[in-house]
Amino acid sequence: MTLKHTFIAADGKAKTVNIPDEVLAQGRKERLSVSETIERYLSDEGYVVNDTVAELTTKAKAAGVNGAGRQSADNKKLRKAPQRKPDETKRALIQFLYNSLTGSPIGPVVENVEITNIERMIAFSVGDDKYEVKKRKPKK
Repeated sequence: MTLKHTFIAADGKAKTVNIPDEVLAQGRKERLSVSETIERYLSDEGYVVNDTVAELTTKAKAAGVNGAGRQSADNKKLRKAPQRKPDETKRALIQFLYNSLTGSPIGPVVENVEITNIERMIAFSVGDDKYEVKKRKPKK
């Protein structure tokens, strides 16, 4: 069951809309009067334009409040790329391990030695086994 409500639209014509019971029940939960609930529904659904709400929304988008103004052309939120600081110790250790494996007296046992990320990972093969050395700091 729905509530029928007639109002005068912006073009000056009378318009009747059906307001769902769920909307009225939500208004009761929020302790709004029936007229406040109807007014909010008409505004939310775009039947009427509340000048104050439109003005505040425009200001919020211009200021970028809650990411409202920072969106790409396809309306997806933009994300900053993480800025990683170089870890010279890790770089030196991975380079040392790489040099040790490639110039190893072990000979052809160690194969396919590759530094995949200078600060994070080195990968190599010994026979049929593949190894990747990488480790993340535990979260505190």
